[in-house]
Amino acid sequence: MIAPRRRRALAAAAALALAVATPAFGQESPPAPPVGEDLDRRQPPLPRAEPETGLVSISGTLRGAAQWLASAATAQGAVFGAGSLDLNAVVRPSDWARVFVDLEGLAGPGPDRVLGTLSRLNLDADRTEGREMKLVLREAWLRLAFQEGRVRFSIGKLDVTHYFDRNFFAEDETVQFLDTALLNDPMLKSPPNGPGAALRVSVGDWRYALGVHAPDDFDGDLSGMPYVIGELGRRNIVPLRGHYRLWARVGSVPEDRERVTWGTGLSVDQLVTADVGVFVRAGLSRSEGEDLTSRAWSTGVQVTPTWLDRGKDRFGVGYGFQREPAGREEVVETYYTLVLADWLSMTADLQWVVSGPNQVSGRRNRDVVIPGLRAVYQF
Repeated sequence: MIAPRRRRALAAAAALALAVATPAFGQESPPAPPVGEDLDRRQPPLPRAEPETGLVSISGTLRGAAQWLASAATAQGAVFGAGSLDLNAVVRPSDWARVFVDLEGLAGPGPDRVLGTLSRLNLDADRTEGREMKLVLREAWLRLAFQEGRVRFSIGKLDVTHYFDRNFFAEDETVQFLDTALLNDPMLKSPPNGPGAALRVSVGDWRYALGVHAPDDFDGDLSGMPYVIGELGRRNIVPLRGHYRLWARVGSVPEDRERVTWGTGLSVDQLVTADVGVFVRAGLSRSEGEDLTSRAWSTGVQVTPTWLDRGKDRFGVGYGFQREPAGREEVVETYYTLVLADWLSMTADLQWVVSGPNQVSGRRNRDVVIPGLRAVYQF
């Protein structure tokens, strides 16, 4: 039987999706989906700017977000701000080589300072690791491409989530969800950005990937078993575009490098009309010495409101469930991203923590409602 709270969460997600999506189903599908010309790439692509001519390209992204605890047992009425500034440099010495560097500044604590959720309510704020401000070299890598780009090898300081468990409708913190568990599978449990290598091979509609990553950053604890992950992917099984990915990983437990942890999961994104796409993620994880097999799943929809002549805007709604030794949690999030220009967007966001453990107070979060606003400026 489904618990009453979960039924309410799923009903709310379905109602929101249906209300916005329904007008699109009566429309004729255009030749190319407006949600993007290449579903193999994140939106916006990372790195955002690659020089078509010339040796070097420099770009940046400035993000700011404010989240308000409208309904909460702890710190109700509190407002939390968070922001980040990314400066990206791409060097293209040849057609088959890229060097990418991302320097990032982060500020703001985020609502998890008092709520301590499992899912983590703001990815940018979570990366500050409890500090008010942080400056970090987020990524720095060399990518070599062969066979007209069908074989790509990257080495350097890498972000695992840019190569594995991708999902076109739930992976981009700049214009999609704020909640980390809706952007990536919590069972992925990727290490901090650090030394690593990733190989991706494309053969027709099939995708193969393998990654090996250190357990920590260059200046962290590099002892223990490395993080090893592989992924098998397939695209376009049905006429409309979609991706289907299955991954598995093994490594050492961050808090105890003598213990081994494993995980596996799947990620699906699929267009159901030219304007409506759905996503599903699910994963399992187990660590040596634990009695519980942790699990998580999420699902949702993204809609492009072309019937409003807003072909670049996005509406999304998602539901996530997570069960780990620390407890179980259910979250619902919905957003509308208004694209004002190619370089400027605003997002109105609403998060609902249906129920989950508060890892700060030791109590439970119940029916916590968190409205938010986010602005993104790209240059």
